[in-house]
Formats: sequence, C-alpha cells, structure tokens
Amino acid sequence: MGIGAALLLGLVQGVTELWPVSSSAHLALLIHLFGWGKPDLSFTVALHRGTWLAVVWYYRRRLTSIVHACWREARGRERGGDEARLGRLLLLATLPGVFLGAVFAESSEAMEGMPLLMLVALALFGLVLWAADAWGGRSRGWREAGWRESLAVGVAQGLALMPGVSRSGITISVARAAGIERKEAADFAFLLSIPIIGAAAAYEGLKLAREGIPQGGMWPMAVGCAAAAVSGYLAIGFLLSRLKSRSFAPYAVYRLLLAAVLLLLLVIL
Repeated sequence: MGIGAALLLGLVQGVTELWPVSSSAHLALLIHLFGWGKPDLSFTVALHRGTWLAVVWYYRRRLTSIVHACWREARGRERGGDEARLGRLLLLATLPGVFLGAVFAESSEAMEGMPLLMLVALALFGLVLWAADAWGGRSRGWREAGWRESLAVGVAQGLALMPGVSRSGITISVARAAGIERKEAADFAFLLSIPIIGAAAAYEGLKLAREGIPQGGMWPMAVGCAAAAVSGYLAIGFLLSRLKSRSFAPYAVYRLLLAAVLLLLLVIL
C-alpha cells in the first residue's frame, strides 16, 4: 500500500470510527473505488492503534481522574464518588463486548465480505440512531443511570461486530434510548471504546506477531496510525461541540445516504 492510500484511509478511519457512521462501510467503499485490495493485517493494527491513541489523549485528564477515584475507593479511602461509579459502569459495559468479540471474531471477519449485509446494517442502525435520539428526550446523566443501562450499552456493543453497524453509533443509540443526555452518551461511548479498541488491537497484534510485518509495510503503518490519531482527536472535539445545540439526526441522514450510494454501486458494479 502506498503512502497516499495509507494517509487517506487513516484520516477516514479516525473520523468514521468515532462518529456514529461506521468506519467499516467507509473503508470498504474507498478500497472498492480505488481498487486497493484488502489492507494487510499490519495496517489494520496501525489504524486501530491510531484511533485508540486519539481517544486516550483526548480523555487523558478524565481517565486519570477515573483511575485515581477507583484506586482510592479500592483502598477504602473513598466510597461512592461519581468518577469511581463511572469507572465501575464502564467496566461492566466492557465485559459483554470483550466476551462477544472473542467468541464471534471469526464470524465478524467473514461478514466483511457481505456488502449487502453491510449496507442494510448501515441504513437500519441509522434509523435506530435517529429514533433513539428523538425519543430519548430526557436529560439524565450517568449519576442517575445504573448498572442496567450500562449493561445494555455493553451488550449492544456486541452488534458492532457486524460491518455497517458502528460501535459508537449503537452504544450512543442505546444510551439515548435510556434517556441519557447527548454529550453524556457520547462521552460514555468514547470512553468505552478505549478497552474495546485496545483489546481488538491486541488481538490483531498477536496475529501480526505470528505472521510478521510485510516488507515495506512500516511507513504505511506509521502514516496510517498518525493520520487516524490526528483525525480521530479532531473528530471527537467536533462532535462534542456540535452536540451543545444539535442532535444526532445529521449522522443518521448521512448513514442513509451512504447506504443508498453503496446500494447503487452494488447494482451497477
């Protein structure tokens, strides 16, 4: 893969992995249009690492606060703090995703070769996002929510194994359907992505350790990782700033339009 292709795919990965629009659909579209072929495993690992770095850096202060709060609570110095409670809810929501990812990893890879399934999921879960955001009008935060809402988000995250669903999209949808305020729903989805994306990168990294990095693959990996990290960081800030006055409806509409484009390409080509 050339440097230009690595740069473009990295930029698109960083944005679409974190916005609720499905990174798998966008990458598949670009690869198909330009005839690049399926990226090497090494490049996929690099993209995931770049996205992971973007979220960790954006939320570095919040993460530090959560870890410190959980540590103080574990040592009996503090009980019931908001950040410690959020840490417990994130841990609970992580468990179903890790389990489902481990069980259905092979099935997920097989589904990547099913374009019709991808575009149906893209449209269907775009409608789900639109409906959940419109009907979940209450403004609860995670202080008022509990383990049921957290577990529901975690279980729903398992659906993101299906290409076209969008991990951030489905987690935000379930949180909004539970009445969680928009920014709180997005923050939780992004924080929840840290262990999930990290676990996916670790799993792929183990496979890469056995297969090795292809010759000439280091520069595309570096460029893709850096591009995904920068665009992902900017994508988080943009989305959160827009949620102060906007809904998730534009992202849902975009998903429907993209599904229509993919369907047209599938019929024509």
